[in-house]
Formats: sequence, C-alpha cells, structure tokens
Amino acid sequence: SIMWIEVGGMGPRDVAEQLIDAGIQIPGRRRTVKSIERLMKRYIPTVSILGGAIIGLIAAVSDLFNVFGSGTGVLLSVDIAYQYYQLLVRERVAEMYPVLRPLLEK
Repeated sequence: SIMWIEVGGMGPRDVAEQLIDAGIQIPGRRRTVKSIERLMKRYIPTVSILGGAIIGLIAAVSDLFNVFGSGTGVLLSVDIAYQYYQLLVRERVAEMYPVLRPLLEK
C-alpha cells in the first residue's frame, strides 16, 4: 500500500503540493510544502499501512472461510453496495430539498 501511494502521487509531498496549489491553509502551519509535508508524514503512511492490512485481512478471511466468491469479490460487492447507498441518499436528499437538486446533479 505504501508503494501504491508513492506511485499514485498520493504521498505526503504530493498531497502538500496539492493543498498549497488549491490555496488551502492549515491552521497553525506555514504555507510551505515542507511544513505541510511534515504534518502529512505523520498520518499518510500509518493510514495506508492500516488500510492495506485491513483489506488484506478481509480478503484472507473470506478466502479462508470459502465465502461465495473470493476475497476480492467480497470487497468489490461491498464497494458496489456502498455506491448504491450513496446514490439512494443523494436521490432522497434531492426529493426532500429540491433547492439542492442542481448541486447534486453535477
């Protein structure tokens, strides 16, 4: 997962540069790449390792118990179900608050 972050341009330095380019200010920090990169180095590697371990654990456990399909299939089905949930929530909000409909259609 760490290699994926570095190759995908989601490393601490890349994120710091993106934040500065977007004009985002982090309270209590200077608007320099080095300052924001130092902050991002505390979180991004830890979260990526933890996320990779959890995904690997889910895939391994589902393969171990011979779940219908493979571990990757389980992860894919959960992701698809979550996307449908988001779509339903968006439609429900659009019905309840018609003023927000133009914002949600973008």
